[in-house]
Amino acid sequence: MFQARHMIEAHMLANLLDQVGIMAQVQGDMLQGGMGELPAAGLATVWVAANDEMRAREVIAEFEASQPADEGDGASTAGAAPLAGQGFMAGLIVGLVIGAVLVLMLLR
Repeated sequence: MFQARHMIEAHMLANLLDQVGIMAQVQGDMLQGGMGELPAAGLATVWVAANDEMRAREVIAEFEASQPADEGDGASTAGAAPLAGQGFMAGLIVGLVIGAVLVLMLLR
């Protein structure tokens, strides 16, 4: 079993493994839909038969080595959390203002 960062990575790796003759299956990718709009990571896993595990790990290691460093991902993820919080707060404030206006209109 390989723990993918997200659903897209899990399916990419499963397809890559299939291309080299290793039957792979993605599990847990549909669980991310249950989280709604929240970014859910770490739910998708890639499974292979026990006798294919060593070769699959080699293929995945080669894939990961060919990918650019995660330096940009860490920075963008770190910056995304405050922005998500700001978006939530802005939505909450707008919702409260609209709610207050509607209440005032109903009281007239």
